[in-house]
Amino acid sequence: MYRIGICDDDKILCSMLEEQFQKLSAELLVKFEIEVWYSGEGLERDLEKGAGLDILFLDIELLQKSGIETGAFIRDELGDTDIHIVYISSKQGYAMELFKMQPLDFLIKPVSSAKLREVLERSMKRKKCAESCFEYQKGSQIFRIPVKEIIYFMSMDKKVLIIKKDGQEEFYGQLKHVMEQLPEGFLMIHHSYVIHREYVSEYSYESIKMINGDVLSVSKPYRKEVRARIKQSLKEKMHHVL
Repeated sequence: MYRIGICDDDKILCSMLEEQFQKLSAELLVKFEIEVWYSGEGLERDLEKGAGLDILFLDIELLQKSGIETGAFIRDELGDTDIHIVYISSKQGYAMELFKMQPLDFLIKPVSSAKLREVLERSMKRKKCAESCFEYQKGSQIFRIPVKEIIYFMSMDKKVLIIKKDGQEEFYGQLKHVMEQLPEGFLMIHHSYVIHREYVSEYSYESIKMINGDVLSVSKPYRKEVRARIKQSLKEKMHHVL
């Protein structure tokens, strides 16, 4: 079961998207549970009550509260970084405003079935990757942490600190060995830091700010690659806009 949300004040468009998703469900052999909202306010109320989504197709130009404001509510007030947000719009030019909401993609209306399929397949692939775990050892015990809970790793003396969404853990080890077992999406930016690229909220040539507010230095040997990788990540999400 893959939970899809649609939030758009254009009821005709919502119906068209629903039909396309139902066809794609049969093509991809995945059962979709589809929920529709016609306002950001209604969506926010249901999310606060515990409505769960894997992916949300969110219109930017909603009548009252904009899709950007609703995205900020999801990320900042609810603290939900798991929902894949796909912005849809008839206009371009929102790239930097949307970056902080960590969207999976930005689609220009009308949206083709081929593009919806590509976005859904990418979303499901990332969700599957996020379900993987990082393993580490303390003494004789083995611990496992879902990688989606990890914001970044930090090396301190002979220890590695795991900075998570809800706290931190530590173990004896080296970052180079940590990198060997991490899935795609993690990036070394300094000999002391390995970050989860999905949880970058701001970046510059010399530093990166993570979603928990921590600002990390990017060392000179890594700056060119880090900048290129993060810019490429942004382009992948926002290629219709840039």
